Amino acid sequence: MRLVRFQQKSSENRIGVMIDNTRIAEIKVSGTLEPIIDFLKDPKHEARASQVIDAAGKQAIGSSEKVSKGVINIEEVTVLPPISHPTKIICMGGNFSDHLREGSTTLPAFPISFLKSPTSLVGHRAPVVYPRRVKLLDYEVELAAVIGKDCKDVSRKDALDYVAGFSIFNDISARDIQFAEMKRGFCNLGKNFASFAPMGPYLVTPDQAGEPDDLGMELRVNGQTRQFSSTKNMVFKMRELVEFFSSMSLESGDIITSGTPSGVAIYRKPDKTAYLLKPGDLVEARIETLGRLQNTVVADSRNVGPVPQTVHV
Repeated sequence: MRLVRFQQKSSENRIGVMIDNTRIAEIKVSGTLEPIIDFLKDPKHEARASQVIDAAGKQAIGSSEKVSKGVINIEEVTVLPPISHPTKIICMGGNFSDHLREGSTTLPAFPISFLKSPTSLVGHRAPVVYPRRVKLLDYEVELAAVIGKDCKDVSRKDALDYVAGFSIFNDISARDIQFAEMKRGFCNLGKNFASFAPMGPYLVTPDQAGEPDDLGMELRVNGQTRQFSSTKNMVFKMRELVEFFSSMSLESGDIITSGTPSGVAIYRKPDKTAYLLKPGDLVEARIETLGRLQNTVVADSRNVGPVPQTVHV
């Protein structure tokens, strides 16, 4: 099933299951920070989802113009990231063979990662804010696995049993700051400005997501394809990542991302400036079976002057 977290008024935390590509059948939950995760922990969650979908279908019979009770058009709500308060967002660095080649980087001996802050999460159609101190803004389409139950030291064979579902993730990156940090051996601010982690629009359960290590991926900017690959090009597969990071304990709601394939702006030759993100750009990340995550880059309201066009990396 495809689950979506949304609001029609500020501060709401509602969820529903997608009936088709436009309609949400609302599922009633209350008193929880992570309603999707808590809903999936209910042993009867599949039956509950079927009931609300069936009820929506029956109400719609003979009332084509009237919206059924409990059925909401996704275009009329604010779509939130599927997870609101993960304790950890673990992002992979250099985990696609094609991305390693474009960056002239060797294969890592073990998964190399960094953490993103939960405060950087935003949902489908939310703006990505171009910070005033950033000069080189880039995109990275990634597969996100959401942990469904607490675990430690899980086996590779059982790893996906602990995954609640999958979603699309865009690892927005301030390359000028990121690369300056990496020269000192760490990576933090360049990945963690507010809105630098678009995620969504759905959480797709494993039964509908399909094999996580063989999903087509694409990222477009203003309709132009920039990244086109498959998760089969991951160096460390999703089962390996869950196994590896479970050694430090994973909690329900934690997010592990796949890393990104080739095609990022910063490695484009000869002129990367034509590919770096700028205010007004429409960014669309797609992953097979998971839908489309869409966000628009907007200027920081405090920006003074145009975004610099001269790049020295």
